[in-house]
Amino acid sequence: MNLFILTIGTLLSNSASCPPTDTIILRAGNDSKVIFYGKSKNDLKKLELLDLNKILRELNKTQDHSDSLIRQQVTLNNNEFVKEHQKPTKMERYIENTFLNLQIGTGYHANRYTFFQPAPSRLGHPAASLTSDIVMENLMTSNLSVFHDMKFVDRPKFAFALRYGVGLGLNIQRYLHWNLLQSVPVDDVAVIATRARELLKTEEITPLQSDFNAFQSYFQVSPKIAVKNKKGISTFYMDFGVRLNYNRNFENVNPSAYAAGLMINSPYGATATTDGPVITGGGYGAYSKKQTVGISYLAEIGYKWIGIFVVYYPDNIQLTTNLLSETDRPDSGFVKDKKGNLGYVSFGIKIGR
Repeated sequence: MNLFILTIGTLLSNSASCPPTDTIILRAGNDSKVIFYGKSKNDLKKLELLDLNKILRELNKTQDHSDSLIRQQVTLNNNEFVKEHQKPTKMERYIENTFLNLQIGTGYHANRYTFFQPAPSRLGHPAASLTSDIVMENLMTSNLSVFHDMKFVDRPKFAFALRYGVGLGLNIQRYLHWNLLQSVPVDDVAVIATRARELLKTEEITPLQSDFNAFQSYFQVSPKIAVKNKKGISTFYMDFGVRLNYNRNFENVNPSAYAAGLMINSPYGATATTDGPVITGGGYGAYSKKQTVGISYLAEIGYKWIGIFVVYYPDNIQLTTNLLSETDRPDSGFVKDKKGNLGYVSFGIKIGR
């Protein structure tokens, strides 16, 4: 850094001389000026590194110990007045590594719950398999989250951190009811399919719930690795982790066409009230819960502020088959007190770091 000359001029306001081009003149009073002179514009920009308050205190101290003159020039060693870079506080470092993220996507069912599975003999075929199943479809998933990256390794080319935080979201879900006939030779399909429909009618298999929503909150922990560019800015990143989810399920106020097509005696179609059974038949009913707690697994990959995500919910909804009448029929194809989980895989776009 070139040496700067600081000149305090007194009674110079009427001076006719023009200042050099690379000069900053600061009025210190009606008849006084402070002049900063450098050989180039770059020299003047380096003034930002100087502690000007300290310089002025030193000038005043020097003036107090010198003879009183109308005009005096003082030269100082600017190395003594360069500002030290202040280290960020713990709170500033914490905020610097805290990020807001938005995820929007959809999903697909991951497993199923079999409510009714009669023995092949009830279909009059040695190998035929009839099941009345329920799966859960994820029509839309969305959530907003706040994460903090606790860095363990921070190198010029990469960084490794433990990401943790919380999120809130809204998911639009649906129970899909499937009746599946399998393991039937082509020549016997027509006959066995007719018997299967008659058996479903006899047992009064009736889907009752379809569309519902879920408010979701979660706590997430996921190790994260990021690659840095030449400027030290994180670019590509990847993380894998787990979430502890809490879901609050409630009825969808606008059921889909699928809901209206279900077999129930209602002019409004099927809805997911979560109070009654999801499906009934043969004196049994499968029930879900309004509130669920479970673990999910996620993976994210992206570049700077945009990426993609995949989340696997293995047990988002738990179903239990309860007896609706006083008579249990163990050989009917229904299982009293049977429990099972419905899950799904969600995927989509992530916006944020």
